[in-house]
Amino acid sequence: MGSNAACLVIATALAALVAACAVDPPAEPPPVWTDGDFDDWKGVAALVADPIGDVPAGSPVDLGAVSVQDDPRFLHFLIELGHTVTVQGMRGSVELVLDADGDVGTGGRYGGVDGADLVVILTRQPEPERDGHGAGVGIRRIGPDGAGEVERASGVGVLVSPTHSSDRFEVRLDRAAVGGAGDAVAGRLRYLRAGVMVDETAVFRHWLATVPGEEPALLGADAVARGPGALRVVAWNVSSQSFLNNQDAFRRVVAALAPDVLLLDEIHFTVTPEDLVRFSQGLAADGEGWTWWLASGGGRQRTAVGASGREVRGESGMGSIGYPPGALEGWLAEVGDEPEVPGMARPSVLARVEAEGGLSATGAWVTVDGRDVLFVPVDLQSAGYDGSPRDRLRELQARTLKDAIAAAVDDRPGAGLVVAGDLNLVGSARPLDALRRGLGVGGRDLEVARPERLRDRSLATWRSTWGDDPFSPGRLDYLLYRPAALRVERAFLFDAADLSAAGRETLGILESDTEKSDHLPLVVDFGGR
Repeated sequence: MGSNAACLVIATALAALVAACAVDPPAEPPPVWTDGDFDDWKGVAALVADPIGDVPAGSPVDLGAVSVQDDPRFLHFLIELGHTVTVQGMRGSVELVLDADGDVGTGGRYGGVDGADLVVILTRQPEPERDGHGAGVGIRRIGPDGAGEVERASGVGVLVSPTHSSDRFEVRLDRAAVGGAGDAVAGRLRYLRAGVMVDETAVFRHWLATVPGEEPALLGADAVARGPGALRVVAWNVSSQSFLNNQDAFRRVVAALAPDVLLLDEIHFTVTPEDLVRFSQGLAADGEGWTWWLASGGGRQRTAVGASGREVRGESGMGSIGYPPGALEGWLAEVGDEPEVPGMARPSVLARVEAEGGLSATGAWVTVDGRDVLFVPVDLQSAGYDGSPRDRLRELQARTLKDAIAAAVDDRPGAGLVVAGDLNLVGSARPLDALRRGLGVGGRDLEVARPERLRDRSLATWRSTWGDDPFSPGRLDYLLYRPAALRVERAFLFDAADLSAAGRETLGILESDTEKSDHLPLVVDFGGR
């Protein structure tokens, strides 16, 4: 055999050997959703795990494990706090100290971390020396001269989930805003109470698996189109006075989304049924008229159901929903009359307001493909932490509304049901649990739809649009439904800023239109069963 032939045989054999030994490259990890679900953290090893039980008895927080993931846009942290707390409204503060570029020569020393550039503060304390419940999130930038003043966390795109209480939380930061250019991030988790360090983890280091990348491309108008034959339901907290002052913006958004059924909450109490009729004139491209049901109860912020081309029939028992006799008095006796934080209204004031106005909720029937569906817009009490008077009031409101819904559907066991609105789950998740339990067909629970941000990989329905709000964006608005009667085909959150200029022009909206409310519209397309 000649030398050339021999070389060919050897090369062929080597190629076959390489092919036989080749393995597929490791699969890309699935993208992380900052949604408070934690399923996408399965299999991710913790970088540090602080011992449980190394804090004084009764401490609200006992730090546990810290895990980190990264993608081209975000740094993701999963932190374990040992006990169930409201991370934006607890006693004390949790600090996530970060060396964002992995370079000890930049930044400064803070909390035992050399080269620290940034501190993320979970629960800002207006008076750190007091042992009270704080509120919101913030950041402090670290330099050679130490830590700067507390700033708004939106400066580095902080997103915390869940908004309600839990024993672990996802914290997401925008890589472009953080500014790290190295190949690693390092940090430490600390818990402080009344200005004194109570617990801290060891310093961790995470080697970055990705390089910084661009945001997803802006979307065209087809991104919000519904499928053929779908029933589109839109639920939107319209921010009370803003709905009065920015009618054109709200009308453009509703026209662009073209819902069959529209559920509104936080409607200013001066709005009349005639105002809603005028608002909806010309909204439907096919000329179909709108009908409305506006709650007569709810105090200063009311709710309404509107439908295009269908008759809306108000549920008589839900026009104004009052509390059971003695319920508010019992709540007040349990929670006391001290304000939750200085300057906040006393529970007795809340009790009087609630007794006069009743629940901010209503119910109306719409017939869809021959089936009656009860649509229930709702807005629960805002503010408060887990177990606070306002959180306990939300629980009472959810139980009261559930009883009203149960009475309305009692003689229509196969009816459809959609409950949607601002549940304000900034304390516990118990109001959501109470509201969905047993309201499904046959005593089953209601399902919770999952409307997703189109370009953000989060479920945050609320974000500050007023400039000075200290809270992280979060999921405050929910849509619940009977799965035996309705099937979700698609669910998303609509933000005009996610669309390209051409997409907005096609839909006839402005980029700022969805900023007129601090809540985004929930859009759910239902198919038949």
